[in-house]
Amino acid sequence: MVKSSDASARRQRRWEVENSVAPSVYFGLDRKLCGIYTLEFEGGQRYVGQTVDLASRLAAHRRRWDDIIAISFVECGLEELNTLERTMIADTEKSFAVRNRAFTNMPGGDAALDLVVDVQEQAEWLSGVRPAYPLDERTLAAERRQRTRPKFEQLAALDHFPEVLADLSTYIHAVIPWPSTTGGLYWGVSAMPGTARTKERRRYFTVNAHNVELLFMHHFSDDGTTESVLNVDGTKLSRADRRELYITEGYYRSYPDAEALYVPLGAMAELYERPTVLAAARSMALGLMRRGPSNFAKFHSDDLLDAVLLQRNEPAVQ
Repeated sequence: MVKSSDASARRQRRWEVENSVAPSVYFGLDRKLCGIYTLEFEGGQRYVGQTVDLASRLAAHRRRWDDIIAISFVECGLEELNTLERTMIADTEKSFAVRNRAFTNMPGGDAALDLVVDVQEQAEWLSGVRPAYPLDERTLAAERRQRTRPKFEQLAALDHFPEVLADLSTYIHAVIPWPSTTGGLYWGVSAMPGTARTKERRRYFTVNAHNVELLFMHHFSDDGTTESVLNVDGTKLSRADRRELYITEGYYRSYPDAEALYVPLGAMAELYERPTVLAAARSMALGLMRRGPSNFAKFHSDDLLDAVLLQRNEPAVQ
């Protein structure tokens, strides 16, 4: 059994939060957080609850309460949730007014669903209150997918789409950290963007992070050539890279160390055999992602990322 002293001794993290900032920005995207959280409200009240997904739970509470100013969190295992929650509610009630309410008419007693949908919201729904289903991250992603799918289909219809996809997949799997989790938020890939389009030149895709282009591929109709422009952290490149590769200075005011490498279609994998180039690409990508969400996330093609993720190299079966 977890005693009050045990709960207070645990490491508790606290974030001041704003409604305009996505919860995942505060808590990170590498994994879901399981434990006990405490909401702080403008009037000084508190609310203590348990969850297996802290970011999702905060988003749900924001739909119900618009006066949340901070959240504290203690991580724990599933087997500790109920006991630790009761202990922390009791401790919190000693110093603050709490918004927690006891509901005795919930069917079935404790349930795993309580970790996903707040028990107070369930009780209100049971009593006839109609919930307001919000435009949460899952819904917004579905709308974005519907909006960007026609351009993905246009790209996928190209005769040389397999080669285009292979180069893009090589880049993302080699350079972007945790692409399946961070894609569409901290970086994005757009299909057939209209950027810098002319009668002779058309982009096939663009990869962005924060407010900078990391990689784009364009096709020239006059001579039929296709190439990628890869932006990297120029401070990581070696003398051999500069001697043997076609490199130009970057033009991004927000990233003055950027330099551009020009890569013919089909040569992306060979390029990353150079450790210095790989390090330069990773340094720029991660550095930009750490600055915050991508300014171009609304143009992200979920279908194109799906195709990339299915291109991953599986380990050989022994």
